[in-house]
Amino acid sequence: MNEGNIGLFQAVSLVVLAIINKIFYSSAAAIVQRVGTAAWYSTLGSCIISLVFFCIIYMLMKRFPGMNLIQIFDEVVGKFLGKILGMILCAYCVFYAGSNLREFVDMIKIYNLPQTPPSFIMGCILLVSILIAYFGFKGLGQLCGICLVPVILGLVLVFSMAYPIYNFNHLKPYLGYGIIKTLKSEFLRSSSYSEFIILFVVTDSLRDLKEIKKAGIISIIFSGIVFMFCFMFYLASFNYAFGEENISGIFELSKTIYFNRFIQRVETIFLMTWVIPSMITTAIAFYICISIYCKIYNIKDHKPLLLPFAFLVFVVAIIPKNIMELISINLALIREYSMFINYFIPTAVLIIAILLKRKGGNSNVQKN
Repeated sequence: MNEGNIGLFQAVSLVVLAIINKIFYSSAAAIVQRVGTAAWYSTLGSCIISLVFFCIIYMLMKRFPGMNLIQIFDEVVGKFLGKILGMILCAYCVFYAGSNLREFVDMIKIYNLPQTPPSFIMGCILLVSILIAYFGFKGLGQLCGICLVPVILGLVLVFSMAYPIYNFNHLKPYLGYGIIKTLKSEFLRSSSYSEFIILFVVTDSLRDLKEIKKAGIISIIFSGIVFMFCFMFYLASFNYAFGEENISGIFELSKTIYFNRFIQRVETIFLMTWVIPSMITTAIAFYICISIYCKIYNIKDHKPLLLPFAFLVFVVAIIPKNIMELISINLALIREYSMFINYFIPTAVLIIAILLKRKGGNSNVQKN
């Protein structure tokens, strides 16, 4: 399966958009509810933990240069178990895409389109995802490279215009609900950065391992900084007591902006900053699950798989009965417990490879 090549900036843009997309939804309220006023700096602890796991998985990739993660699974644990591990990762990506799609649809219905049937919105987004995935990973990377800067500028604009309502005394007490709860949350919420696993699936699309390392580290650190400032301004606006009650905290923040009768309702501007990364994130997860499946079974053309996988994503999206079930089950699994798939499986494979002294790949590939 030829996925095309993308540059460092495009790779960083793709991973960053996939990670920071969470800030537009229920993540802000969930973290504030868990750790209180410590939310703004606890995300940096999660960022550091994610960097550690990134380096561990990178060590696995260095043992098998020139191979992607799915090929490494086959090489280390055998083709049968390798396919099982690959299918677990593929199923997770389908679950991720469907849950992200449903969260976006529920938010749109709550804030903007309450009368529109959710199936119609889902169908439109899936059509866009199919169209993006049809042109392959290179087109997806280029799209992310174009959209990242406007999304970041939109966030900066919203937070800048909301400065009159900030009260940084709301960040006190600085320890939140206690160090133990904060540390536990930092470890579990490190799953929020697990989208860097994309780089290890599409290794052929980047120049070499050195570029993958740069893209991963830059993406995680940049996303951590974005999260930190978002949570800081969010807490300064609402304080932790009210901040844990909002469904979409950042969108609620944009609704509070008011200078005079000529400058108000700026959430309409923010809406594009919200919609673009949401649709792109769904398209990324949709494409990656197809890519993994193609790699497992050595399928050269991914296009015939677009409709079947779109149907699977749609099925996952319609399963939750309401948004509370979505948040408490689907999103909790993705943002708190997905490390058991994205972090622990590659780590276990690395340990097995070390114990069995297995190495492989193309020795001519540049190493770092």
